[in-house]
Amino acid sequence: MAARTPEDHLTWYVINYYGGFMTKAEWLAHRTFMTEFKVQHAYSSELLEAADRQLRDTGGEPLRTIDPEALSLMRDGVEVFLRRLRDRILREHQDSVVLNHCPKCRGSKDGPRRAESELAWTRA
Repeated sequence: MAARTPEDHLTWYVINYYGGFMTKAEWLAHRTFMTEFKVQHAYSSELLEAADRQLRDTGGEPLRTIDPEALSLMRDGVEVFLRRLRDRILREHQDSVVLNHCPKCRGSKDGPRRAESELAWTRA
């Protein structure tokens, strides 16, 4: 596994902590990429097909999207999609996103809640 760069870490951080800001098409594309990753690295395609059938039978969304807007977001690959998603969330929700940086190295720390709790401690 390749070492993550600071940019990769920022992408992971924003999507994991602020994924709720994804549009429906972005969510469908992200879910499809995650499903493909699981098929390649962990689960059998038969198991995911069974899960997909069960979701369809209960009225849920399929694991792999057929939504044209989501597919257009996916056309340049997962890395480009994730970078664009990160940039959009940071641009459109800058007032809501908390980036918690280490005061020594300026790298990202654990998460936004930790930043808020550390801020409360420094004010007390």
